Amino acid sequence: MLNKKIIYPFIALLALTIGGGCKKDFLEINPKGVLIAEKTSDYDQLLNSNITVTLQPQLVSGDELAGIMPYVAGEMTPEFQKAFRWEDDVYLPDASQTEWTMLMRLMYQYNKVINEVMDSKEGSDVQKQSIRAEALACRAWCNFMMVNFYGKPYNEATAATDLAIPKLLAADVTQTKFTRASVKEIYELIISDLSNALPNLPATLTNRIRMSKPAAEGLLGKVYVFMGQFDKALVQLNAAVNDLPGASIPVGLYDYQKEFASGGAFTPVSPVTGPSRGILNIDQEVLYLRQTFNYFGFVFSSVVLNSRAVSLYLPGDYRRGFLTPNPFGDFTNVYPDGMLRAWGNGAVTNVGINVPDIYLLRAECKSRGNDLAGAVADMEAFRQKRMPAAEVAIPTAIATDKIALTTFILNERIREFPVQGYRWFDMRRLSVDPVYKSTVGTTHTIYDMSGAVTGTYTLRPERLTLRIPLYISNSNPDMAQNP
Repeated sequence: MLNKKIIYPFIALLALTIGGGCKKDFLEINPKGVLIAEKTSDYDQLLNSNITVTLQPQLVSGDELAGIMPYVAGEMTPEFQKAFRWEDDVYLPDASQTEWTMLMRLMYQYNKVINEVMDSKEGSDVQKQSIRAEALACRAWCNFMMVNFYGKPYNEATAATDLAIPKLLAADVTQTKFTRASVKEIYELIISDLSNALPNLPATLTNRIRMSKPAAEGLLGKVYVFMGQFDKALVQLNAAVNDLPGASIPVGLYDYQKEFASGGAFTPVSPVTGPSRGILNIDQEVLYLRQTFNYFGFVFSSVVLNSRAVSLYLPGDYRRGFLTPNPFGDFTNVYPDGMLRAWGNGAVTNVGINVPDIYLLRAECKSRGNDLAGAVADMEAFRQKRMPAAEVAIPTAIATDKIALTTFILNERIREFPVQGYRWFDMRRLSVDPVYKSTVGTTHTIYDMSGAVTGTYTLRPERLTLRIPLYISNSNPDMAQNP
């Protein structure tokens, strides 16, 4: 039974946190009470803000998910319900707190640092170059997220004509006319920003909220994966893995068996909210922290792993500890057909750069590049951190077959990132992959607690790309809208 006394305060807190008003201009910045940056240290401080960003439609859009009534109606906002149903317009015409707005405002800030820090006062040239490099890499992250929300999946044959987002290089709040650059142009800008940033980025990771060399290498590798350039991706992903040991703070993969044991990082396990994981600025698997609220991985009962996704887990997989068969606050009823809810993640998901993502992308690149032995070695080393020794080995029939092994790695990503939004981005890139597009599911189903189907929704290819928020398109009629 839905515990409204507990659920609704969480919803209210979320609304208060992200619901501040904004005007029609998505670049508008209110300078009241804010110091004007003059010193190098001022620009440095600009990079310490905006840890939390609201990037959320992907959380409920993956094909690994199902919906459960009555919780869908009782918990999910209209926007989340629209995203789950893969509707054309997720947001209402007057909604202004959207992914577009959040990321564009961050880019305004990063453009300000990029264009001004070299002329700032008091700092050394080395300090200024390092700060500028961080801003370049952060702008690249923003553009990568935006092009994967609002541009079509990267397809070399059409990327030069597929529309993406405005290409913004200046911190100019007076700009009123916006045109959309192509997907190819935005990816070229991302690669240029990261390539220019890498020589001057801090080689040692000292702070998860700041961009470092290994984080930028991991991001560049991921960008190349999304472009289907797996050989280039592997170079960067290898570099990121090799640079991880140089961190001055704990960074790497958790050993789940150890962390679920008494005194481990995931304990104590609450019978109500699950494992104790959710403070991402101390989470050693976070390489670059940009978090979004995700109550579907904590206390919400409405979106769960469907039975197919659950079947991907072996019985002893320790990651099952972050899944529960019970709705929130209900210890007597279980979800139908073996479906499981995510919990224990503290209502936040990192949408920045994560260590497991880097390792799994690297294994995928090796498999796609016919280094099957290398991919298997990487995967089995990874799985040693996630499951009992008896379940680690990849069956020979899979380990010796390129397509089967790559598919296995893609499924490992579902097992690793349940209800975190990663799958939706993978669905985008796989949808244009001639070999693996068949692995993308196109159905969302809503069940009641008895297992009866109450709604079925089909994903159209167009909805692997979000439409530009209506308040943006209505205010900028010359900027083409997505179908």
